[in-house]
Amino acid sequence: MLLRSLTQTAGVITMLSFSPLVLAGTSIEDPYTELNSELWWKSDGWSNGFPFFNRWEGEAISYSADGMTITLSYAPKSADDFEFQSGELRSHQFYGYGCYEVEMKPSAEPGVISSFFLFAGPYDKPEDGNGMHNEIDVEFLGHNTNLMQVNFWTNDDRYARSHEQLIYLNFDASKDFHRYGIKWTQGAIKWYVDGKLAYGVKNTRHDPIPSVADSRLRIMANVWATDERISNWAGEFSKDPTTSVTAEYKNFRFIPERKCSLRY
Repeated sequence: MLLRSLTQTAGVITMLSFSPLVLAGTSIEDPYTELNSELWWKSDGWSNGFPFFNRWEGEAISYSADGMTITLSYAPKSADDFEFQSGELRSHQFYGYGCYEVEMKPSAEPGVISSFFLFAGPYDKPEDGNGMHNEIDVEFLGHNTNLMQVNFWTNDDRYARSHEQLIYLNFDASKDFHRYGIKWTQGAIKWYVDGKLAYGVKNTRHDPIPSVADSRLRIMANVWATDERISNWAGEFSKDPTTSVTAEYKNFRFIPERKCSLRY
């Protein structure tokens, strides 16, 4: 994922009556059957630019008894806008070490990324954060949803040192819901699939992972179309106006602290 500008979102965040640090240290379970506006908000009415080939609109996120759906579709607004729109969900607060997990069914469309991730950056930071780019990702590349890509960035505003790793799954992730989890601690990041450890990295002096001391992170999920200039990564996105794809999410949970578990 790349740096996200929030210059057009002034006034969107709802002020909460809870202390942010208290809320961010509390366990959360959300079935995603409706928008919990105390926890989440939708990106609305803006775009990132390259390498994204869509803008963000709140209406692209919908809810039902089955969970949350993010729809990427052709929906032109004006000559100056991206012709495709999609959705991005963001937590109001920023969170620290703990276990983050969601059930997810990504899109199987070339050139489309379905994601669940933790993020902070220069325009997207807690008051006590250092304002630099820190991120931990779960991503699916739509041209091959038998793979999951994990990644992290540490204080890297120049995007100079990514850590992409492809995880081979024994199933097509787009066919059914599976549980995907991130366990973030001071000493390591571990990624889980259906309660089983899939990949991990340790914190080292020469290649550190994101640290709560530098910044807590926002919880996010989005679906986005890739610019054709990066088609070698995710496949080529079809710009046909009939293109409409979805990713589905349900049963999010966050358990704070280092001793949390994502195992069955």
